[in-house]
Amino acid sequence: MKASSISPSRNISFLFKSSPGFGKTIAAASFAVEGPVYLSYWDKSSPVELTTFFTEKRFGSLAKKILDNIEYDVYSSENANAYLNKLIDMRDDCRYFAVINDSITFMTAACVNWSLNFGKDRKMAKKIKDVLPDWDEYKVETSMVSQCIDLSRKLPCHTIWTAHPLATVSLSGSGNSMRVTRSNSIVSYGSKVASIIPGSFTEIYHFSQQSDYSEKGASKKYIVNTEAVGDEYAKSPLLGDFVKEFDITGKLFYQVWKELIDKSRGVENKPIQQEEPQASKVNPFNRQPPATNWKV
Repeated sequence: MKASSISPSRNISFLFKSSPGFGKTIAAASFAVEGPVYLSYWDKSSPVELTTFFTEKRFGSLAKKILDNIEYDVYSSENANAYLNKLIDMRDDCRYFAVINDSITFMTAACVNWSLNFGKDRKMAKKIKDVLPDWDEYKVETSMVSQCIDLSRKLPCHTIWTAHPLATVSLSGSGNSMRVTRSNSIVSYGSKVASIIPGSFTEIYHFSQQSDYSEKGASKKYIVNTEAVGDEYAKSPLLGDFVKEFDITGKLFYQVWKELIDKSRGVENKPIQQEEPQASKVNPFNRQPPATNWKV
């Protein structure tokens, strides 16, 4: 392969990170304006925020097109292995414009809990030592996440993972020389996965909010940062120095991002027309060769 064939219009990996409620799921789902999207949902019982944001009042006929293009499954500690098997199936047949994992934070917790409870009877589950994670459970977390990342890297479409940084405290030294360090981890349990994830994504965006006050009252803006903000890391090799942050308040993240990508490369941007929904587009990318059947 030649570097001249690389295009930001396909097969880009994104990591969206912020506290809950800052618009990461909505931003990832906006890729459905271009074609079918698959959402693996770990955070709650259903992604109800999609129907409250993508409304006809806000986006006209595009709202129905986006919602019709989103297919989702809910995962938890009861079926964490099913997500891995889903990615394995996608290697043979991926018809999506983007594949979303929302979120890695709850996914890691689900993987550990799945390894503790899967296949155990009620008597075993009642023993406290059998419901507390140990090294073997952390190994399951690391192994499953790393396999999912590796499979996602092979998919012929955009890959988007979200994360909710969790405040953690670590101690080092002893006595008067003891130091307390505060950090934000994007996983729920082990530390190895948190170190693996950032290097596995091309674009890492941190989502933040800004409040503006005027005579009309307070208003909130949703901002996407493409470079580090304080202790929150971010990067964008694609946008580079062209932009350090952009506003997505009341807008479709994908349209704003795509326009910035085009402008940074001197390409004329053609905005998506808000017309009646068209038939869902099938991903035109070539299918990958069949993978070995190693489902769990």
